[in-house]
Parts: sequence; structure tokens; C-alpha cells
Amino acid sequence: MEGRTYIVGDTVTAADCVTAYLMDWANEENLLGDFPRLRAYMGRMYARPTAPQRIAQAFAEIQAASA
Repeated sequence: MEGRTYIVGDTVTAADCVTAYLMDWANEENLLGDFPRLRAYMGRMYARPTAPQRIAQAFAEIQAASA
């Protein structure tokens, strides 16, 4: 993903939605700790104004845990 904001380029696609869903599971199992770029990508997905409510809730939990 080097040089891109999302998986395919600079716009969100279905690939990003599926990946964010899977990464949310990985994050809940604390599997993303050693991957700052994946955490940053997940943060971009969570920050989107159209992000599903569950993704927004998970991002809030991550922020609270790292504070």
C-alpha cells in the first residue's frame, strides 16, 4: 500500500470495506500491535464519515485504550 491511501488507490472500494472488517477482528485479538501502517490504515477507514457505527465504536475504544 506504499504511496496509496487505500488498497486500490486514493478512493475507498469494496476491497477496503472487506479488509477493514477483517482488520477489526484482528485488532480485537491484538494482532496489529507490531504493524503501525495497518493501524494507520484502519484509522483512516474509521475516520470516514460514512463508516458503519460498529467501526466508529471500535475506533473510540482503541483511542481510549491508548490514552
